[in-house]
Amino acid sequence: MSAVPGRLTAPGAATSWRPRLRIVRAPAAGRSRAGFILLCVSILVGALLAVLMLNTAMATTAYEIHDQQVRLARLSETEQALEQEVERLSSPVLLQQRADELGMERADGMRYLVLSDQRVLGGDVPLVGED
Repeated sequence: MSAVPGRLTAPGAATSWRPRLRIVRAPAAGRSRAGFILLCVSILVGALLAVLMLNTAMATTAYEIHDQQVRLARLSETEQALEQEVERLSSPVLLQQRADELGMERADGMRYLVLSDQRVLGGDVPLVGED
C-alpha cells in the first residue's frame, strides 16, 4: 500500500505525488476605514474651532479689560483734579474772601470748648446765661 492518501496505485508502478488543489474563497472584505477617518477629521475640526472660539473670547476680554483700565485711569485723574480743587477752595484765605463776598461778618467774642480738658477758650465775653 502506498502512503499517499486518496490514491490507489499498483504495487509495481512508479508513484508521483501531486498535491490536491482545491478552490479557496477570497477573504471577506474588511470594513471600510472611511467612517473612522471621517470621525478623526471631525474631531480635529471640532477641536480647532473650539480653540479658535476660545482665542477670540480671550482677545475680546483683553480689549474690554484694556478699555476699563483706560477708563479707570481717566477717572483717577478726574478724582485727583477734584481733590486739588477742594484743597484750593478750602484754604483759609479763599474762605475769607468768599465769606466777604457773601456779606458774612466776623463773629465777636468767639469761644472754643476743649472737651479733653473741659476748658473754654476765647474772649472775656460772658456766655449766654452766665451772670
